Amino acid sequence: MEKIDILPSVLILIAAAVFVVILFKRLRLSPVLGYLVAGTLIGDHGFKIVTFAETHLLAEFGVVFLLFAIGLELSFERLKMMRKYVLGLGSMQVFITATIIAGGVAMFSGSSAAAIIIGGGLALSSTAIVMQVVEEKGIQSTQTGRISLAILLLQDFVVVPLLVVVPLLAGKRDTIMHEVGISFIKAIVALGGIFIAGRLFLRPLFSLLPSDKAKSSELFIAATLLIVLTAAWGTEHFGLSMALGAFVSGVLVAETEFRVQAEESISPFKGLLLGLFFMSVGMTIDVQEIYRNLSKIMIFSVSLILLKTLIISGLCILFGFKRGVALQAGLLLSQGGEFAFILFNLGMDNKIIDKDIGDILLLVVTFTMALTPLLAALGERILAANSEDEIQVSPLTIMADGARDLNQHVIVAGFGKVGKMVARVLEAEVVNYIAIDINEVIVKEEDANDWPIFRGDISQLDTLKAAGADRAVSVILAIDNEVTIKKSLKAIAANFPDLAIIVRTHDLRSSAELYEAGARIIVPEDYETGLQLGGAVLKAIGISEYEISRIKNQFRAGNYVMAQHDEDIFEDEETE
Repeated sequence: MEKIDILPSVLILIAAAVFVVILFKRLRLSPVLGYLVAGTLIGDHGFKIVTFAETHLLAEFGVVFLLFAIGLELSFERLKMMRKYVLGLGSMQVFITATIIAGGVAMFSGSSAAAIIIGGGLALSSTAIVMQVVEEKGIQSTQTGRISLAILLLQDFVVVPLLVVVPLLAGKRDTIMHEVGISFIKAIVALGGIFIAGRLFLRPLFSLLPSDKAKSSELFIAATLLIVLTAAWGTEHFGLSMALGAFVSGVLVAETEFRVQAEESISPFKGLLLGLFFMSVGMTIDVQEIYRNLSKIMIFSVSLILLKTLIISGLCILFGFKRGVALQAGLLLSQGGEFAFILFNLGMDNKIIDKDIGDILLLVVTFTMALTPLLAALGERILAANSEDEIQVSPLTIMADGARDLNQHVIVAGFGKVGKMVARVLEAEVVNYIAIDINEVIVKEEDANDWPIFRGDISQLDTLKAAGADRAVSVILAIDNEVTIKKSLKAIAANFPDLAIIVRTHDLRSSAELYEAGARIIVPEDYETGLQLGGAVLKAIGISEYEISRIKNQFRAGNYVMAQHDEDIFEDEETE
């Protein structure tokens, strides 16, 4: 049996990944583009240092871990809240794009089977590249980030029926209805099995691990890998994509209290393997083939980008989003996707797509994927230009437009150091929020840094309505002005009595008045700082994390009753 030594190839890939990230970050370019260039240079069509066959499986795992990470960010409750945009915007985008492309292909080729595969494949965008760009630019909490996630989720679901339909179009099955029925049953069995197993065994499995994080880290990584790869194998075994199983398992883990630890466990694997995925895509780029068919590739690529940009932008405007956001989302999602490689190769294997055409299509998909960072930068410029054009528009109108797609979100009032830290915590837990500050300078600075912040006075009813307070779950008053806090409490409590109000104060001297005005939770900075310092001291002298947490909770119990008692004594002494 011939031995294949893959270790040198892996070392070369890792070295290329490290070099590329350092170089392209210094050049202020997206590392994704660097991975594609590196893959082109070291791959089959470059210097042939590494072959595509050696990296293909590792690259697939990159997509698997990416989908698992996306699933971790989406509980069933959040999916339910996003259904309007996933099922509405996402399904319309796929249907319209696939229909137009399939119609054009059928008109020129005369093959309806090839038209369906090509139309479906090109309707999809690259989840791996788009989510990487979104993360790099920090726009997860913006409308563009939310739109992109909704459309990409629907596209990932569409992959399953597209993979099923390829062998049907090849005429390799007895009847279409029979095969569709079997595939549907397989999908139910696979996803149902993952769902039931996840509900029954995930919490008990994680609970078996040691509570000490230092001792359980390796076991937790192993347990997380076991869950991801088992789910991926299960869906692949039943004829579905590995990525779909990983996504479903991620959603199930997101329902447990172990989501953050699971995310930390797979983060290094996801980043590295995604880099290998991008390099493997670059390895499919044949510079000579591009040169020979340059005009066709350019025409098809530009046509695809323009078509998808127009369709996605038009649908976003139809769903009520502003022109700048719509164009940014359209450009960001205008490329071909990684699943097109699977579909087109299946089509060529089954003799549905001619090999020459298939090779050109693969290059078109690769070329458009490589352009994504540049298209994303263009989208940013367009959004900024449209924001300048809308400078005369009322701030409340801008806020209402920015919050129109939000539901069950948090309103953060005051975006100083405290408000920004709250926002970071919410982003870490993938909770949608909107930030409001009355200071125009702060709003302009933080808006330029892609924070979802708007100018307004939280004590005014119009501002609360524009921020979607009727759809929100909580409002956090991180304002350093007690008069404004009291006015805001009265306005919120009078008009939105079900909205949980959390107030930041310096101490507890006005706590009774604030509770009476409508505050549900009060967080006094002085006492929280003291608790954190006390906890740090206890940790330094060897007290366990559990005991530190217990003593902190004891002091917080009853809304700082113990601390309030101390403050009453202090006030009595001052009076005397």
